Amino acid sequence: MEENLIFEGLLSMVTELKEKQEQQVTPASREETINRLDVIEQRILESQRKPTIPENMVQEILSQIASIKKGQSENQKQDLEDIKGLIVASHRYFKEKLKILFPAETQQSEKSEPSSWYDKFLNWITPYLKPKFFLFSAGILICLVSLVLNIRFAERMQQLQDNDIKYRYLLMKGKADGNSLDLLEINFSRKRDNSFIRHLTDTVTDFEYRSRKQAEALERARLLDEQAKQLKKEADKLGKP
Repeated sequence: MEENLIFEGLLSMVTELKEKQEQQVTPASREETINRLDVIEQRILESQRKPTIPENMVQEILSQIASIKKGQSENQKQDLEDIKGLIVASHRYFKEKLKILFPAETQQSEKSEPSSWYDKFLNWITPYLKPKFFLFSAGILICLVSLVLNIRFAERMQQLQDNDIKYRYLLMKGKADGNSLDLLEINFSRKRDNSFIRHLTDTVTDFEYRSRKQAEALERARLLDEQAKQLKKEADKLGKP
């Protein structure tokens, strides 16, 4: 009697699972149903040999379980078909989007071989007219131009500094004879000697510093002499009766 009640409960449970089968739309819920049916089927097979269990009830439960599993298998096949259709639709969608975003590449792959030199030339320069390549090429060109201009500017500044040192050296010498000009030409242009140029620069700078100090001392002496003469005149005026 107790076994009959258990099998009636299993039959009602299987019937309930069969009714809920159509409402299960997720793979997780379907997997859970399959697991529960496997447990019920295993329990029935273990108790099938008992004579107290009606054979018709066992066959009914097993047939319903087989029907539910068959429906689950068909649902899984339908899910696979739906996923396959979704993948195909996504592929077509992204392919259309790529045609919109990169029309040049798509058209180039579909074109036939160019028939004239003009078409060949256009096909050759088309990749170089793309925005990314154009910006990259423009950046490299700007860097090269900037580098060349900086080198030219540095050379120009060096030339101006050399001319300034030459002029100050001739002022220090007080004359521009042939020997001085040849010395400057050899060490600054023909066989540039940086050590000589540094020594010459230090010599000119030291001479200018001493000349400036000497000029300042002479100026102070002149001012003091003028003040002394002014004081002497005032003293002479005061000494007269």
